[in-house]
Amino acid sequence: FKVPHRRMKELVNYYCQKLSKTDFSSNRDLRNLLKSLETTFSEFKIHEQIENDCIVNKLASRLQALSIESELVCDIHSHNQLSEMLELVAQGYRQVQKGEVEMTTYGRELQVALENFTGRFLPHMKEEEEVFQPLLMEYFTYEELMD
Repeated sequence: FKVPHRRMKELVNYYCQKLSKTDFSSNRDLRNLLKSLETTFSEFKIHEQIENDCIVNKLASRLQALSIESELVCDIHSHNQLSEMLELVAQGYRQVQKGEVEMTTYGRELQVALENFTGRFLPHMKEEEEVFQPLLMEYFTYEELMD
């Protein structure tokens, strides 16, 4: 988890920096931020899908086969907000076509949403590293983890 999460944390830092420098009354600035966020959140979705397909589902199956219950494993990505964030970005593209007031209002909404997302996303990754990594090491062989 730590290596791919390093990339996810770099993306978070990048959008936080970009967000702080964006002039939401500028079509160009807002459009550039939206393109960056769209790329970032699409990458987050791909990361999540890989985790689900390659790690979480296999771990859940292994634990179930061993009669070990773990709600955490089953619910790890149930409230991640990635789809909602991508929808908010899509709404932003519509705001770019409107006036300065609408773009600025949208900018405040986007800032709050990104702060809320980041406030949950970083602890979520930490939890995966602290909970899932040890479970993987305990219930899978080195060879299985390398496959």
